[in-house]
Amino acid sequence: MKLTWEQRKLSKVAKYRNGKAHENSIAENGKYIVVNSKFVSTDGRVRKFSNEQIEPLYKGEIAFVLSDVPNGRAIARTFLVDKDGKYTLNQRIAGITPYENTDSYFLHILMNRNRYFLKFDDGNKQTNLSVNDVTNFEEKYPSYEEQYKIGGSIPKFV
Repeated sequence: MKLTWEQRKLSKVAKYRNGKAHENSIAENGKYIVVNSKFVSTDGRVRKFSNEQIEPLYKGEIAFVLSDVPNGRAIARTFLVDKDGKYTLNQRIAGITPYENTDSYFLHILMNRNRYFLKFDDGNKQTNLSVNDVTNFEEKYPSYEEQYKIGGSIPKFV
């Protein structure tokens, strides 16, 4: 049986939203982890906390870094949310919510540091990906079942 992969824009496979400013709600031992570029780029090792969940993230959503210094290592990095009630989405980070026909782990791997996004970094000035830059990201997707099989052999939450 031949598998069919269809070309789709991100806007057809997931919902996009922007994070919110948390600078005034940072707390040393807050209840929620603030998902910012440092958190994403260090695989969660560097953390800030807040007692307010200003922009909640839910299990299966993807946090996506929109802004970085020239030639930075954080731009277009992804973080796959592993638990409800634990994270809050900071500004300059997008929340990507996969639709029913899209496997969140597959999309997380597909978007992470993808060449499409890296081409926006000119090496001279701050890179700021716009909502259109992100939602116009176009890639080929197999069926949901195939996406799940592709990602299923890799542990989802390490």
